[in-house]
Amino acid sequence: MTPPPRFRGAFRTDDHARALYSEGAGIFRIVPQAVAVPKDLDDLVALVQWARDSGTPLVPRGAGSGMAGGNVGPGVVVDLTQGFAAAPAVDAAARTARAGAAVIYTALNDVAARHGLVLPPDPASGKFCTLGGMVATNAAGPHTLKHGAMRRWVRALEFVTADGEVGRTSVPAYRRTAAEERFRRDVAPDILREAPGLAAALPHTPKNSSGYDLAGWARTGDLAHLLVGSEGTLAFVTAVEVALAPLPSRCTTLLVALRTLGDLGDAVLALLPLGPSAIEMMDRTYLDFVQASTHRSLPAGTEAVLLVEFEGDEGADAAGAVRHLALATERADDPAAVERLWELRHLASPILTRMPDETRSLQLVEDGCVPVHRLGEYVTALRHAATRHGFRVVIFGHAGDGHLHANIIADVNAPDLVPRLTACLEEVTAAQIALGGTPSGEHGDGRLRAPFLAHAFGAAYADLCRRVKDAWDPSGILNPGVVVSAPGARPLDFPLKVGLTAPSIPAEAAAHLRRIERDAAWGTFLLGLR
Repeated sequence: MTPPPRFRGAFRTDDHARALYSEGAGIFRIVPQAVAVPKDLDDLVALVQWARDSGTPLVPRGAGSGMAGGNVGPGVVVDLTQGFAAAPAVDAAARTARAGAAVIYTALNDVAARHGLVLPPDPASGKFCTLGGMVATNAAGPHTLKHGAMRRWVRALEFVTADGEVGRTSVPAYRRTAAEERFRRDVAPDILREAPGLAAALPHTPKNSSGYDLAGWARTGDLAHLLVGSEGTLAFVTAVEVALAPLPSRCTTLLVALRTLGDLGDAVLALLPLGPSAIEMMDRTYLDFVQASTHRSLPAGTEAVLLVEFEGDEGADAAGAVRHLALATERADDPAAVERLWELRHLASPILTRMPDETRSLQLVEDGCVPVHRLGEYVTALRHAATRHGFRVVIFGHAGDGHLHANIIADVNAPDLVPRLTACLEEVTAAQIALGGTPSGEHGDGRLRAPFLAHAFGAAYADLCRRVKDAWDPSGILNPGVVVSAPGARPLDFPLKVGLTAPSIPAEAAAHLRRIERDAAWGTFLLGLR
């Protein structure tokens, strides 16, 4: 493959570069044909026009920390971290900030904090995830419970379409791109006509990052609603304007130990009216997993723990609201004590990433979200499915939203690994849908969950999503197979990064990728590695 004409950035086709971009934080290893690193907006436009004319798939990529496989794929992986890093500019009076899509979440908040402001969606990957990646997946985090996910905070986007045109949302005087015109002509009237049915098809959950937000666009007419959560399948996002909120003056945290899973949903529902900013859950599988690394003692028989955060003076009687359900409660008010309580929640990630090579933590069923009152049923379903297919599971996450992360622990040398993973994924996804939930609360569909779109939301919703994709990307070059899967696609059609069927890559590249995973060094500029 030869470099595109007029493209000034790095364009690599050697085995080492291709191997380095074959993995992200998820479970896949897909070796691309090439890697491109645009220098700026004009460079990206030239690359997209070449891809359109040659029919070459492009895979947008930020820090690489996405877990659902939307940042790897065949074709050309486009690393956006070098050319779109315009520094944050905060308008304190308007409580907004503008920044390049490659700016890291914490870098934006460092600037916002000087004005007493913050961008509230706070993914666990905040130290390395980019604003563009957060837009791509409609990212969220613990404080989404009070403040909402990324879509709520996006005010405007700059983007490059599959035609190689530059567009901007929320700029009335800006010329519409051909992609927007096709969408408004060919698909928008049907979305508006079917809006009530589309809204009814959505899960009964506070969070959802699966499919395109058709109902949100029908309600607001804002193209940002459509582009946020589209995972680079409709356009490349190159710059972002977000709203900001005041930093809380102080926070307190309550630890609640529960005796049964049956009390989990009731405890969360008792706490929600008190206005918590976060309710995080760790079940017995998690507590057993981290017990050797924590000095905190919990009452015998504890089946799950909740960490409940309140901003300011809220939640003064939170312990009383759950006293009839709790084995024990503990409240922390000063920053040091709060940090000690939250240490329990932060233990899993370093332990999971440092497991031996033959026993790995796999992000297979890690993003399901169900109605809060059905949390106990969902945890039980996760445990049973993992056991039935021969895996251990570690369960934790955002209980206030009914949104849990489940890490499957697997012997990757087992010859039947892929069929057992497939069966486990299909069983858990069916349970999520049956409970009124969604397969993706905050990480997006990627390649992993795209085949479940019609199952989750119905054939009519999935068909409109496909038509939206075709209108914005008629050549099918932008992250094909993500969000909207190819007909007949199955979730594990692509090879895993582990196990007996993992594609061979150069040993030096494999060592770099394993180190990045172990150290959570996502955001490393991979072409700088030798």
